[in-house]
Amino acid sequence: MFPQRSSVVYRTPASHQPPPATELAGNVEYPNLNVDDLNARFENLSPRLHECWDSISINDQEHCALATNRREGPQWWGIFYGYTKNQLGHISVDNADFKLQSENTVNIVRYADNNVLLVALGDTRLQAWSTYSTVRDSKAPYCLFLVGEMSVHPTPISELCVFRANRRKAVTASSDGTLNVWDLSGADLASSYHSSSSHTDKLTGLATPFTSFSEFVTCDRGGSARLWDARASTPSSVCLYDDSPQRLLSFTCAAWAGPTELQGDNYVYLGDFDGQVHSLDIRVPRKILETKVFFDTGHVSRLLINGSHLAAMSNLPSAVKIAHVKDHLEFVYCHQDTHSRLTDAIWTDNNTLITIGHGRKMMVHKI
Repeated sequence: MFPQRSSVVYRTPASHQPPPATELAGNVEYPNLNVDDLNARFENLSPRLHECWDSISINDQEHCALATNRREGPQWWGIFYGYTKNQLGHISVDNADFKLQSENTVNIVRYADNNVLLVALGDTRLQAWSTYSTVRDSKAPYCLFLVGEMSVHPTPISELCVFRANRRKAVTASSDGTLNVWDLSGADLASSYHSSSSHTDKLTGLATPFTSFSEFVTCDRGGSARLWDARASTPSSVCLYDDSPQRLLSFTCAAWAGPTELQGDNYVYLGDFDGQVHSLDIRVPRKILETKVFFDTGHVSRLLINGSHLAAMSNLPSAVKIAHVKDHLEFVYCHQDTHSRLTDAIWTDNNTLITIGHGRKMMVHKI
Protein backbone atom coordinates (compact mmCIF):
# COMPACT_ATOMS: atom_id res chain seq x y z
CA MET A 1 0.00 0.00 0.00
CA PHE A 2 1.32 3.47 -0.91
CA PRO A 3 2.21 5.78 2.00
CA GLN A 4 -0.45 8.30 2.90
CA ARG A 5 2.02 11.18 2.71
CA SER A 6 3.16 10.35 -0.85
CA SER A 7 3.17 14.03 -1.76
CA VAL A 8 5.95 14.57 0.73
CA VAL A 9 7.96 11.68 -0.71
CA TYR A 10 7.76 12.92 -4.33
CA ARG A 11 7.85 16.67 -3.82
CA THR A 12 10.54 18.80 -5.47
CA PRO A 13 13.59 19.05 -3.19
CA ALA A 14 14.35 22.46 -1.77
CA SER A 15 17.83 22.32 -3.25
CA HIS A 16 16.39 22.31 -6.79
CA GLN A 17 16.45 26.00 -7.68
CA PRO A 18 17.03 26.36 -11.44
CA PRO A 19 17.68 29.78 -12.91
CA PRO A 20 14.97 31.57 -14.92
CA ALA A 21 13.89 29.86 -18.16
CA THR A 22 15.59 32.47 -20.34
CA GLU A 23 18.98 31.58 -18.83
CA LEU A 24 18.78 27.81 -19.29
CA ALA A 25 19.94 27.64 -22.90
CA GLY A 26 23.61 27.10 -22.08
CA ASN A 27 23.28 25.79 -18.54
CA VAL A 28 24.77 22.32 -18.00
CA GLU A 29 23.78 21.97 -14.32
CA TYR A 30 20.06 21.65 -15.18
CA PRO A 31 20.00 19.65 -18.43
CA ASN A 32 16.41 18.31 -18.05
CA LEU A 33 14.48 21.05 -19.81
CA ASN A 34 10.74 21.30 -19.35
CA VAL A 35 8.19 22.88 -21.69
CA ASP A 36 8.85 26.41 -20.49
CA ASP A 37 12.56 25.93 -21.00
CA LEU A 38 12.08 24.71 -24.57
CA ASN A 39 9.76 27.61 -25.39
CA ALA A 40 12.38 30.02 -24.10
CA ARG A 41 14.91 28.82 -26.64
CA PHE A 42 15.29 30.93 -29.75
CA GLU A 43 14.02 29.14 -32.86
CA ASN A 44 16.42 28.59 -35.73
CA LEU A 45 14.84 30.63 -38.56
CA SER A 46 17.80 30.50 -40.93
CA PRO A 47 16.99 29.36 -44.50
CA ARG A 48 17.30 25.60 -44.92
CA LEU A 49 15.84 22.70 -46.86
CA HIS A 50 13.12 21.43 -44.58
CA GLU A 51 12.14 17.80 -44.18
CA CYS A 52 8.89 18.13 -46.15
CA TRP A 53 9.39 18.72 -49.87
CA ASP A 54 5.84 19.52 -50.93
CA SER A 55 5.81 21.01 -54.43
CA ILE A 56 7.96 21.35 -57.54
CA SER A 57 7.49 23.06 -60.90
CA ILE A 58 9.51 23.52 -64.10
CA ASN A 59 9.17 26.09 -66.88
CA ASP A 60 9.99 25.91 -70.60
CA GLN A 61 13.51 27.19 -69.92
CA GLU A 62 14.13 24.19 -67.62
CA HIS A 63 14.25 26.26 -64.47
CA CYS A 64 12.71 24.61 -61.39
CA ALA A 65 10.98 25.99 -58.32
CA LEU A 66 10.93 23.89 -55.14
CA ALA A 67 8.84 24.39 -51.99
CA THR A 68 9.95 22.89 -48.68
CA ASN A 69 8.13 23.21 -45.36
CA ARG A 70 8.62 22.65 -41.70
CA ARG A 71 5.54 20.69 -40.59
CA GLU A 72 6.34 19.88 -36.96
CA GLY A 73 5.89 21.65 -33.67
CA PRO A 74 3.49 24.52 -33.01
CA GLN A 75 4.89 26.79 -35.72
CA TRP A 76 4.72 25.67 -39.37
CA TRP A 77 6.50 27.70 -42.04
CA GLY A 78 8.20 27.20 -45.38
CA ILE A 79 10.55 28.49 -48.04
CA PHE A 80 10.74 28.19 -51.82
CA TYR A 81 13.87 28.00 -53.97
CA GLY A 82 14.81 28.29 -57.62
CA TYR A 83 17.29 26.00 -59.40
CA THR A 84 18.32 25.20 -62.95
CA LYS A 85 17.70 21.66 -64.17
CA ASN A 86 21.43 20.87 -63.96
CA GLN A 87 21.47 21.80 -60.26
CA LEU A 88 18.81 19.26 -59.25
CA GLY A 89 21.43 16.62 -58.57
CA HIS A 90 23.15 18.71 -55.88
CA ILE A 91 20.54 21.00 -54.33
CA SER A 92 21.59 23.18 -51.41
CA VAL A 93 20.61 26.47 -49.82
CA ASP A 94 23.71 28.26 -51.07
CA ASN A 95 23.52 27.36 -54.77
CA ALA A 96 19.88 28.44 -55.25
CA ASP A 97 19.22 31.09 -57.91
CA PHE A 98 16.59 32.61 -55.62
CA LYS A 99 14.98 31.78 -52.28
CA LEU A 100 12.31 33.33 -50.11
CA GLN A 101 11.20 32.38 -46.63
CA SER A 102 7.53 32.64 -45.63
CA GLU A 103 5.92 32.77 -42.21
CA ASN A 104 3.31 30.33 -43.59
CA THR A 105 3.69 27.00 -45.33
CA VAL A 106 4.30 27.09 -49.10
CA ASN A 107 1.77 24.51 -50.29
CA ILE A 108 2.06 24.75 -54.09
CA VAL A 109 4.42 26.39 -56.59
CA ARG A 110 3.64 26.50 -60.32
CA TYR A 111 5.37 28.40 -63.10
CA ALA A 112 2.89 30.43 -65.13
CA ASP A 113 5.02 32.28 -67.66
CA ASN A 114 8.74 31.45 -67.81
CA ASN A 115 9.50 34.34 -65.46
CA VAL A 116 6.34 34.32 -63.31
CA LEU A 117 5.91 31.92 -60.39
CA LEU A 118 2.55 31.33 -58.69
CA VAL A 119 2.81 30.47 -54.98
CA ALA A 120 -0.12 29.17 -52.89
CA LEU A 121 0.45 29.76 -49.17
CA GLY A 122 -1.05 27.98 -46.20
CA ASP A 123 -3.05 31.05 -45.13
CA THR A 124 -5.22 30.95 -48.34
CA ARG A 125 -3.20 33.61 -50.22
CA LEU A 126 -2.06 33.26 -53.83
CA GLN A 127 1.03 35.22 -54.82
CA ALA A 128 2.57 35.94 -58.23
CA TRP A 129 6.34 36.48 -58.23
CA SER A 130 8.55 37.71 -61.04
CA THR A 131 11.67 35.53 -60.88
CA TYR A 132 13.92 36.80 -63.68
CA SER A 133 14.72 40.29 -64.94
CA THR A 134 17.85 41.66 -66.60
CA VAL A 135 16.46 45.17 -66.14
CA ARG A 136 16.44 45.00 -62.35
CA ASP A 137 19.88 43.37 -62.14
CA SER A 138 21.86 42.47 -65.28
CA LYS A 139 24.59 40.66 -63.28
CA ALA A 140 22.17 38.56 -61.22
CA PRO A 141 18.97 38.33 -63.29
CA TYR A 142 17.32 35.77 -61.00
CA CYS A 143 15.63 37.98 -58.41
CA LEU A 144 12.20 37.99 -56.80
CA PHE A 145 9.65 40.78 -57.20
CA LEU A 146 6.06 40.49 -55.98
CA VAL A 147 3.70 41.09 -58.90
CA GLY A 148 0.42 40.53 -57.09
CA GLU A 149 -1.25 38.92 -54.10
CA MET A 150 -4.87 38.03 -53.35
CA SER A 151 -6.91 35.84 -51.01
CA VAL A 152 -10.30 34.72 -52.34
CA HIS A 153 -10.47 31.16 -50.96
CA PRO A 154 -11.89 30.63 -47.46
CA THR A 155 -9.56 27.65 -46.95
CA PRO A 156 -6.01 27.00 -48.22
CA ILE A 157 -5.61 26.30 -51.95
CA SER A 158 -5.28 22.55 -52.57
CA GLU A 159 -5.11 22.55 -56.39
CA LEU A 160 -3.38 24.97 -58.78
CA CYS A 161 -3.19 24.52 -62.57
CA VAL A 162 -1.89 26.83 -65.28
CA PHE A 163 -3.61 26.78 -68.68
CA ARG A 164 -0.96 25.48 -71.07
CA ALA A 165 -2.68 27.17 -74.01
CA ASN A 166 -2.31 30.53 -72.28
CA ARG A 167 0.29 30.68 -69.51
CA ARG A 168 -1.14 33.99 -68.32
CA LYS A 169 -4.26 32.25 -67.01
CA ALA A 170 -4.55 29.82 -64.10
CA VAL A 171 -7.25 28.17 -62.01
CA THR A 172 -7.18 27.34 -58.31
CA ALA A 173 -9.40 25.17 -56.12
CA SER A 174 -9.75 24.44 -52.43
CA SER A 175 -11.19 21.32 -50.82
CA ASP A 176 -14.33 23.19 -49.71
CA GLY A 177 -15.39 23.49 -53.38
CA THR A 178 -14.27 27.06 -54.12
CA LEU A 179 -12.94 27.69 -57.64
CA ASN A 180 -11.20 30.75 -59.00
CA VAL A 181 -9.75 31.63 -62.42
CA TRP A 182 -6.83 34.07 -62.43
CA ASP A 183 -5.65 36.48 -65.12
CA LEU A 184 -2.00 37.60 -65.19
CA SER A 185 -2.12 39.36 -68.55
CA GLY A 186 -2.03 42.77 -66.87
CA ALA A 187 0.51 44.09 -64.40
CA ASP A 188 -1.23 42.45 -61.46
CA LEU A 189 -2.92 39.26 -60.27
CA ALA A 190 -6.63 39.55 -61.08
CA SER A 191 -9.57 37.26 -60.32
CA SER A 192 -11.80 36.81 -63.38
CA TYR A 193 -14.13 33.91 -62.48
CA HIS A 194 -15.29 32.63 -59.09
CA SER A 195 -17.50 29.82 -57.78
CA SER A 196 -17.98 29.13 -54.09
CA SER A 197 -19.94 25.86 -54.33
CA SER A 198 -18.63 23.83 -57.26
CA HIS A 199 -19.09 20.42 -55.56
CA THR A 200 -21.24 19.07 -52.75
CA ASP A 201 -18.43 16.76 -51.58
CA LYS A 202 -14.73 17.43 -50.90
CA LEU A 203 -13.03 18.65 -54.08
CA THR A 204 -9.95 16.48 -54.75
CA GLY A 205 -8.81 17.05 -58.34
CA LEU A 206 -8.37 19.74 -61.01
CA ALA A 207 -7.05 19.51 -64.58
CA THR A 208 -6.67 21.87 -67.55
CA PRO A 209 -6.38 21.00 -71.27
CA PHE A 210 -3.46 21.60 -73.63
CA THR A 211 -5.23 23.54 -76.40
CA SER A 212 -7.91 25.56 -74.59
CA PHE A 213 -7.86 28.13 -71.81
CA SER A 214 -11.61 28.24 -71.31
CA GLU A 215 -12.32 24.72 -70.02
CA PHE A 216 -11.19 22.70 -67.01
CA VAL A 217 -12.27 19.59 -65.12
CA THR A 218 -12.82 19.05 -61.39
CA CYS A 219 -13.64 15.92 -59.39
CA ASP A 220 -14.59 15.13 -55.80
CA ARG A 221 -14.53 12.42 -53.18
CA GLY A 222 -18.16 11.52 -53.84
CA GLY A 223 -17.42 10.21 -57.35
CA SER A 224 -18.52 13.29 -59.30
CA ALA A 225 -16.60 14.98 -62.14
CA ARG A 226 -17.61 18.27 -63.75
CA LEU A 227 -16.55 20.13 -66.90
CA TRP A 228 -16.37 23.90 -66.50
CA ASP A 229 -16.54 26.71 -69.06
CA ALA A 230 -14.69 29.83 -67.93
CA ARG A 231 -16.01 31.92 -70.84
CA ALA A 232 -19.43 32.26 -69.21
CA SER A 233 -20.16 35.44 -67.28
CA THR A 234 -21.23 33.32 -64.29
CA PRO A 235 -19.79 29.92 -63.25
CA SER A 236 -21.11 27.27 -65.62
CA SER A 237 -20.49 23.51 -65.66
CA VAL A 238 -21.87 20.23 -66.94
CA CYS A 239 -21.78 16.86 -65.24
CA LEU A 240 -19.07 14.74 -66.81
CA TYR A 241 -19.65 11.77 -64.52
CA ASP A 242 -21.66 11.15 -61.35
CA ASP A 243 -21.41 8.03 -59.22
CA SER A 244 -23.84 9.18 -56.52
CA PRO A 245 -26.44 6.43 -57.17
CA GLN A 246 -23.95 3.54 -56.83
CA ARG A 247 -21.38 5.22 -54.51
CA LEU A 248 -18.66 2.85 -55.73
CA LEU A 249 -16.11 5.45 -56.84
CA SER A 250 -14.29 8.15 -54.94
CA PHE A 251 -12.06 10.33 -57.14
CA THR A 252 -8.73 11.66 -55.87
CA CYS A 253 -7.05 13.44 -58.80
CA ALA A 254 -7.41 14.34 -62.48
CA ALA A 255 -5.29 14.82 -65.61
CA TRP A 256 -6.18 16.05 -69.10
CA ALA A 257 -4.60 14.00 -71.87
CA GLY A 258 -2.56 15.59 -74.61
CA PRO A 259 -4.06 15.99 -78.09
CA THR A 260 -3.65 13.32 -80.76
CA GLU A 261 -4.92 13.09 -84.33
CA LEU A 262 -7.56 10.50 -83.42
CA GLN A 263 -8.68 11.67 -79.98
CA GLY A 264 -8.14 15.42 -80.14
CA ASP A 265 -8.03 17.22 -76.81
CA ASN A 266 -10.96 15.28 -75.39
CA TYR A 267 -9.70 12.62 -72.98
CA VAL A 268 -9.61 13.00 -69.20
CA TYR A 269 -8.11 10.60 -66.64
CA LEU A 270 -9.43 10.32 -63.08
CA GLY A 271 -7.71 8.47 -60.23
CA ASP A 272 -9.63 7.02 -57.29
CA PHE A 273 -9.17 5.75 -53.73
CA ASP A 274 -9.08 2.11 -54.87
CA GLY A 275 -5.93 2.59 -56.95
CA GLN A 276 -7.75 2.71 -60.30
CA VAL A 277 -7.47 5.16 -63.21
CA HIS A 278 -10.59 5.85 -65.29
CA SER A 279 -10.67 7.26 -68.84
CA LEU A 280 -13.47 9.61 -69.91
CA ASP A 281 -14.30 11.41 -73.15
CA ILE A 282 -15.76 14.89 -72.61
CA ARG A 283 -17.85 14.39 -75.79
CA VAL A 284 -19.54 11.35 -74.19
CA PRO A 285 -20.49 12.43 -70.65
CA ARG A 286 -21.61 10.09 -67.85
CA LYS A 287 -19.73 7.12 -69.32
CA ILE A 288 -16.39 5.61 -68.31
CA LEU A 289 -14.53 4.35 -71.37
CA GLU A 290 -11.84 2.30 -69.65
CA THR A 291 -10.71 1.42 -66.12
CA LYS A 292 -7.21 0.26 -65.26
CA VAL A 293 -5.96 -0.92 -61.85
CA PHE A 294 -2.66 0.84 -61.14
CA PHE A 295 -2.20 0.03 -57.43
CA ASP A 296 -3.47 -2.94 -55.43
CA THR A 297 -2.97 -1.05 -52.15
CA GLY A 298 -3.07 2.70 -51.76
CA HIS A 299 -5.01 5.33 -53.67
CA VAL A 300 -3.91 7.26 -56.76
CA SER A 301 -2.61 10.52 -55.30
CA ARG A 302 -1.46 12.26 -58.49
CA LEU A 303 -1.63 11.88 -62.29
CA LEU A 304 0.82 13.56 -64.66
CA ILE A 305 0.65 13.52 -68.48
CA ASN A 306 3.68 13.78 -70.75
CA GLY A 307 2.84 13.16 -74.40
CA SER A 308 1.90 9.49 -74.70
CA HIS A 309 2.94 8.63 -71.13
CA LEU A 310 0.77 8.82 -68.03
CA ALA A 311 2.52 8.78 -64.65
CA ALA A 312 0.46 7.72 -61.64
CA MET A 313 1.65 8.13 -58.06
CA SER A 314 0.39 6.57 -54.86
CA ASN A 315 0.95 6.72 -51.11
CA LEU A 316 0.70 4.15 -48.33
CA PRO A 317 2.88 2.64 -49.65
CA SER A 318 4.55 5.17 -51.91
CA ALA A 319 4.87 4.03 -55.52
CA VAL A 320 5.19 5.29 -59.11
CA LYS A 321 3.86 3.65 -62.28
CA ILE A 322 4.10 4.96 -65.84
CA ALA A 323 1.79 3.69 -68.58
CA HIS A 324 1.59 4.20 -72.35
CA VAL A 325 -1.76 5.78 -73.13
CA LYS A 326 -1.95 4.48 -76.73
CA ASP A 327 -1.46 0.86 -75.61
CA HIS A 328 -4.50 0.67 -73.32
CA LEU A 329 -2.42 2.02 -70.42
CA GLU A 330 0.18 -0.73 -70.61
CA PHE A 331 2.83 -0.28 -67.88
CA VAL A 332 6.33 0.63 -69.01
CA TYR A 333 7.83 1.52 -65.60
CA CYS A 334 7.17 0.65 -61.95
CA HIS A 335 8.90 1.67 -58.72
CA GLN A 336 7.99 0.88 -55.11
CA ASP A 337 8.85 2.65 -51.82
CA THR A 338 9.83 5.84 -53.62
CA HIS A 339 9.44 8.13 -50.60
CA SER A 340 8.01 7.89 -47.11
CA ARG A 341 5.33 10.20 -48.54
CA LEU A 342 5.20 11.23 -52.20
CA THR A 343 3.95 14.78 -52.76
CA ASP A 344 4.65 16.07 -56.29
CA ALA A 345 6.43 15.36 -59.58
CA ILE A 346 7.59 16.93 -62.86
CA TRP A 347 8.56 15.64 -66.29
CA THR A 348 11.96 17.06 -67.29
CA ASP A 349 11.96 15.43 -70.74
CA ASN A 350 10.09 12.73 -72.68
CA ASN A 351 11.64 9.89 -70.67
CA THR A 352 12.50 11.37 -67.26
CA LEU A 353 10.17 11.86 -64.30
CA ILE A 354 11.36 13.46 -61.05
CA THR A 355 9.36 12.87 -57.88
CA ILE A 356 9.73 14.62 -54.52
CA GLY A 357 8.38 13.87 -51.08
CA HIS A 358 9.21 13.22 -47.47
CA GLY A 359 12.00 10.84 -46.58
CA ARG A 360 13.98 10.31 -49.79
CA LYS A 361 13.54 13.89 -50.90
CA MET A 362 14.04 13.57 -54.68
CA MET A 363 14.20 10.62 -57.05
CA VAL A 364 14.77 10.36 -60.81
CA HIS A 365 12.75 7.81 -62.80
CA LYS A 366 13.96 6.86 -66.29
CA ILE A 367 11.67 5.02 -68.73
